[in-house]
Amino acid sequence: MTHRVLIVDDDERVRGLLRRFLEPEGYEVIEAGSAEEAVQRVEWALPSVAFCDMHMPGANGLWLADQIRAVSPATAMVLATGDTQIPAAETLRPGMVGYLLKPLRRDRVIAAVSEGVRWSAQAAARGAHPRGRHQLPEAVD
Repeated sequence: MTHRVLIVDDDERVRGLLRRFLEPEGYEVIEAGSAEEAVQRVEWALPSVAFCDMHMPGANGLWLADQIRAVSPATAMVLATGDTQIPAAETLRPGMVGYLLKPLRRDRVIAAVSEGVRWSAQAAARGAHPRGRHQLPEAVD
C-alpha cells in the first residue's frame, strides 16, 4: 500500500528536498506552498502524514495542524522549523508525531514520516474517519 505524504512549505527547495528523501522510500508525495493550499489538498488526498513548515506567510503550521485534524483526523502531523524558541507545549496536539529542526536530515525525516504512517494506521483502525467534502452521504433507508 502506498502512503501519501503532504509536504507543506513555502520554500520550493525544501519541498524538493523532502520529495527526494521520501519518493525513493515508496511514499506518494503531494506538495502545497501554503497552509491554505494544504487544507484544499487534504480534502481530496487524505494523506497519511502531513509534513509542515512551522512558519510560512499567512497561516502557520499550528493553525494548519488544527485544520487538518478537523478534516482528516487520521492524518499524522510532523512539524519542521528553524526556530528553536517554539515552546514544546505548542507541539503537543493530537496526531503530532514529530517536530524536526532545520536543516532537515534524511534519516530523521524518514523516521518521523514512518512514525506518522504507523500512527495514521492506528487512528484509522480506531475509527478516525475523514470529514472532508469527498465523503458521500450515507444511504437513507
